[in-house]
Amino acid sequence: MKKIFYQGFTFTNPNGKTDNWTLVIGNQVRVGSLFELRRQVHFFTELGILPQPKIAK
Repeated sequence: MKKIFYQGFTFTNPNGKTDNWTLVIGNQVRVGSLFELRRQVHFFTELGILPQPKIAK
C-alpha cells in the first residue's frame, strides 16, 4: 500500500493502479487519479466544500 501526505490529507493506494487513489475528506470518500484528488483538496481548502465527483463515461 502506498500513502502520500499532502496538505494535511492522506492519499492511499492499496494496489498500485494509477487511478485508484483514495482520499477521505470531510465525511466523504473519493477515489480517482492523484491529479483529480489534489484538485479536490485545493477546492476544499479554499472554499470549504467539495466539487461533485466526475462521472466516468
